[in-house]
Amino acid sequence: MTLISAKWRWRTSESVKRGSGAFTLIEVLLALAIAGLVLTAATSLLVTISRAWTDRPAARDAFHSHVDGVARFLATLMDKATMPPRSSSQTGPIFLDRPVGFSNSEDPLVGFFIREAPPLLVWPRGLAPRVHCFLYFEDGEGLSLLWYSDLQEMERGEDGKPELEDEDDLFKTPVSSFCEEIVYCYYGEEGAAPDDFMEWEEETELEENAENGKFRLPAFVKLVFRMDEEELERTVTIPVERISPNGLSPEKR
Repeated sequence: MTLISAKWRWRTSESVKRGSGAFTLIEVLLALAIAGLVLTAATSLLVTISRAWTDRPAARDAFHSHVDGVARFLATLMDKATMPPRSSSQTGPIFLDRPVGFSNSEDPLVGFFIREAPPLLVWPRGLAPRVHCFLYFEDGEGLSLLWYSDLQEMERGEDGKPELEDEDDLFKTPVSSFCEEIVYCYYGEEGAAPDDFMEWEEETELEENAENGKFRLPAFVKLVFRMDEEELERTVTIPVERISPNGLSPEKR
């Protein structure tokens, strides 16, 4: 009898020791309650984020897309620019000049020549070929493209250069009314030596050489867009001079 009692007590104490590592019912209920609170909070946060994304202002997204589209459009146009006909004095596809028949600006405009105009430049006869384009900014109007085609009727001006017969023949295509400022970015001084200290400078007007009166082509054009209280900036690179395969002269594309 004594042996049986001792054996039973040993088994009972061993069972208690084995069961001491398990969770009690209260601990399990408490863990379930905490997990439920965490899941509820996570679900509420997800719903809040989803509503904020759904109710976001459509105009803001449209404004961002518009700004990116304008920058890509101008960058693509300039990348496709080629040397215009009868341009032996030019060293690159991008140049500074005044559009023929345009007298609203005394300073030159950033211009380029493309062999075929994009669909945005509407011409009565379809897609305009051999087009001269110029970036034109006007306060209150925004950014536009002034352009004309070599196939339009021309006449000799007083200086002997070809001009459009009528100033109205110079087309003006609006690009962005949200563009409220153009900034020209230059690196260093004109004619600076490679070992000279140079830094980036931003100008609201084209830089003019005081000695010879010639204007300097910028390295970048920064476009500043504003809508309500939001302001965005995009930079368009001016394609640099391309060297021909022989390495001796600029490549005429």
